[in-house]
Amino acid sequence: MKSEGANSYAANRNGRAHRIPCSLVQRRQTDRPISAGRQMMTRYHSAKRMLDVIGALVALVVLSPVFIVVAVLVFVFLGSPIFFTQQRVTKGEKVFRLWKFRTMRNAAPAQGLVSDAQRLTRFGRLLRSSSLDELPSLWNILRGEMSFIGPRPLPTRYLPHYSPHQRRRHLIRGGLSGLAQVSGRNQVRWDDRFDLDVEYVDTASLAVDLRIILRTIRIVLRADGISQDGEVTADNFGGTLKSELLVFDEVGRTEDVRTWSVRSSSGKGVGRCDISVADGDAVVIRFDAHPDADNDVVVRREVVRLATNRARATEATFAVWILPLGSEDLAILTEVGFEGCDDPSDLSRFGQRPHPEQAFAVCTLWPETGHHIGSSQVTPPTHWLNGMLRRTRTSQSFRPLETGSAVETAS
Repeated sequence: MKSEGANSYAANRNGRAHRIPCSLVQRRQTDRPISAGRQMMTRYHSAKRMLDVIGALVALVVLSPVFIVVAVLVFVFLGSPIFFTQQRVTKGEKVFRLWKFRTMRNAAPAQGLVSDAQRLTRFGRLLRSSSLDELPSLWNILRGEMSFIGPRPLPTRYLPHYSPHQRRRHLIRGGLSGLAQVSGRNQVRWDDRFDLDVEYVDTASLAVDLRIILRTIRIVLRADGISQDGEVTADNFGGTLKSELLVFDEVGRTEDVRTWSVRSSSGKGVGRCDISVADGDAVVIRFDAHPDADNDVVVRREVVRLATNRARATEATFAVWILPLGSEDLAILTEVGFEGCDDPSDLSRFGQRPHPEQAFAVCTLWPETGHHIGSSQVTPPTHWLNGMLRRTRTSQSFRPLETGSAVETAS
């Protein structure tokens, strides 16, 4: 089984998602002054903007027949709207509207079209594998919101979950392709992907960009890395899974349940964690401590953080943590935004029933979207939301599912 968390990079490097060869990234010479290197990089980014404008104009003209054909096919196979747009984040954490061709059917719960697997069609997969869905993003490049090469612009909902190191990816414009994309596309786990993004920020040059372009062409032709193993597309970013204390080793996975064996970084057993799909757009988290484990409050807090980040990476809106009645972990869950829940009607909404030996804690995985415990679409109270926003700065926040007719997985 693959090990996640602190060991995820090794698994990626030894698996299908390979890191880009070291020769691609030309490190600065140690005897070169740092200021001189920064000046060279600044001049390159200025010249790069001119190349982006010229390249986008030429591509829009040359590929206009392809653009028209794809637009017609999208309308025929998927209907209206033809385009998928979403707020994304680029240089300086500036928010812009990304344009792509739509690859998924509209969400229709009554028809069973809810998850990515249910909404993504064969035609949509073809568009994604060929990267033809990215053609409208040439307009974003022309407007200066994106570059051909750079860290992939991601949705605004991920912003509160970045670590300070990961936020450095926004020092330059986002790109259609980048170091992470040619190192395995969606098969590279999020933490490793962000490390590659930051590496590109620090090493960008014309030589690096040319090599990335050549590798991008090869990857697109081979349709490599479209989705992660076991996923239709890619999972969501729920917060960093890196930890100096714990390692989550996946020991079981079905369509509805994922199970991890949790151990300390020294190899001592800590417990077992299950995340399962429940009714009412929720996932259920259970953690059973190892009988011989001496889990202090620091370890338990880390278990809560890592388990909740994994729950946030799903398509659920709410997380329900089930724990023994009287457990001290309820106080830890409350610290990071969970609320105790014992009302039968609320529990029923999350597919649960009261139990004399169990306590329930529920959390809105993404409160900023307006989803709130106790109502289907109500904006959370301002003081509660502000408190959650403050907590998200410490990477202990929770991710929701976007809803609507034009929501697609970030890519």
